[in-house]
Amino acid sequence: MDALKQVNSLSELVDHARAALGPVHVHDPEGPNECLVRSGELVVLPADAPTVRKRLRGVYSHEEITAGVIRMYTKAPDRLRTVEIAAAVGATPNHVHLACPIMIGTSRPVVGERLPELRGEGTVALLDTSLDAPHGALVAGVLRHHGAFVRPFPVLGPTGFGDDLTLAAALRATRDLPVVLVASGTYSFNDECPPVLAACGRNVVAAAGNGGTTRPWWPAALPAVIAVGAAAPFSGHGPWVDVVAGGVDVPATVGSGQALCTGTSFAAALHAATLVPVP
Repeated sequence: MDALKQVNSLSELVDHARAALGPVHVHDPEGPNECLVRSGELVVLPADAPTVRKRLRGVYSHEEITAGVIRMYTKAPDRLRTVEIAAAVGATPNHVHLACPIMIGTSRPVVGERLPELRGEGTVALLDTSLDAPHGALVAGVLRHHGAFVRPFPVLGPTGFGDDLTLAAALRATRDLPVVLVASGTYSFNDECPPVLAACGRNVVAAAGNGGTTRPWWPAALPAVIAVGAAAPFSGHGPWVDVVAGGVDVPATVGSGQALCTGTSFAAALHAATLVPVP
């Protein structure tokens, strides 16, 4: 694995996000409300759908039902105005979620030759990449190293990008499981939680992000979620962070070898492992 470039803004990640998800753009580049959104996609609660359709008028293209909500699409010429349009019609954009290590302040994990084989039912539901992609494999490796088992729910593609709606569907599917770990997140256009994520239960542990800021990182910043930061300057911090765990050179079991991982994803995995009984 090549060393990960340390980055200071989401603008430096937009091309990678586009390669993974298709049309994506940066809202408020390098500004206080910077976030990545899927271009031309609005997330609408069913009760609001009739009003939103009327307000969209000439920019409405089509829609589909996803994760119990409605994904509405604008016409192509209006796709770069997604946030502006969403705010005007009472919807929200579909924010892009990132696996935390691709943000600032993280070091390259030293990975073994094989990825961990963690495919069965287990004690921690891991909402991340699949386990044959580096990020999910490493987070699962931390859990395994510290005595937990893993049940994977892929919500990110292999390179570590997903969105509000995919995460929301997985959170609904895991609401009755004892411990759920979300090792990714997003900033929102207004620093408020995307409504589709707001029903996170108290069984959710989430990484606080590696942005080195007090800006809320979702879903970690939700009051019902256990937000885990790292004891390092790169970590998200502030009153919304509930737990600080060691997030530098965290050991992981990777196949027959070991890995050392740095980031709040791995700090969150450390904490999640303490919440489940060890067989």
